[in-house]
Amino acid sequence: MPHRPDVRLTCSVKPTKLSVELAKEALEVRKQSAHGWLRGTTPGRTVARAIRGLAEIELADRAMTLAAQEFISVLPVIIAVGTFSNLDLASGTLSSQFGIDPGSLTSITRTTADAVEASPPTFAAFGVVGILMVLISGTSFARALGRVYGKVWDVPALSVSGWWRWIAVVVAVAAAIGLLGRVRHFSTVEWIGPPLAFLGEALVWFGLWMAVPYLLTQGRLAGRVLWATAALTSACLTAIGIGGLVYLPLAVASAQSKFGELGVVFTAITWLFVQSAAVVGSTVVVKALALDEGPIGRALRGPVADAVVEANDRDLPQAEHSG
Repeated sequence: MPHRPDVRLTCSVKPTKLSVELAKEALEVRKQSAHGWLRGTTPGRTVARAIRGLAEIELADRAMTLAAQEFISVLPVIIAVGTFSNLDLASGTLSSQFGIDPGSLTSITRTTADAVEASPPTFAAFGVVGILMVLISGTSFARALGRVYGKVWDVPALSVSGWWRWIAVVVAVAAAIGLLGRVRHFSTVEWIGPPLAFLGEALVWFGLWMAVPYLLTQGRLAGRVLWATAALTSACLTAIGIGGLVYLPLAVASAQSKFGELGVVFTAITWLFVQSAAVVGSTVVVKALALDEGPIGRALRGPVADAVVEANDRDLPQAEHSG
């Protein structure tokens, strides 16, 4: 039998283990015969895979968990950091991202005034201690998000030895949300302001959701998958942000008039739920696309991974026959 060169040696780019596993799963799908649009065509199977993935990940439960964890973990980080600038950063973020005017909340206004009047040493010490406390408690959000990526991509959960990755994720999310409040200020520029603001928001989201999956999966995801996940998540969150410019002020005003500050909190958590659902849903959809048997799937997996798997698949029957 003539010797055929090993595909893995002739390719200059080594595929990741996850890319090879995705290629194997896609190859098995291609071998299965099925009828009907959902199971009998490549796009149909991708759609069915996405629907099944959303059901298996329990989208509503995961999104609500992330929303609650973000509300009690990430927002306190923003507020704690904002204490060093008299809550300017926190106020801008709450106003731009959730339609909440802290000045309209009597308890927050009273607490802010008391904090600002505190002596400088005590105020600074409280800020440092507060940041450390919320960073430590905030790892619950990062751990919950890590479990989502672990289940979707079938990768090991992050161990305690990688604790710094959890803190890095909390800081990154808090910094991105705070930065979004600044980016929204671009909309005041005449003519090009609104498009510039939305472009800046999309770029912030893109950078964040490139970094977060990379940190929580310890770099197991291929660059192509990370780019696709970040792009889809950024597009969804930017679109949600555009809708929020109209919806949030009305929803917050209505909730506050009916239920007071409790209604404002409920509205904020509801909005975080929508954003979290977009994050989880985008990840599931990218996984479904990565298993596509067509050009989209091959592009996300990388041609090297498919070539390696197909070469090994052709070699297997010959090895069994010779044995």
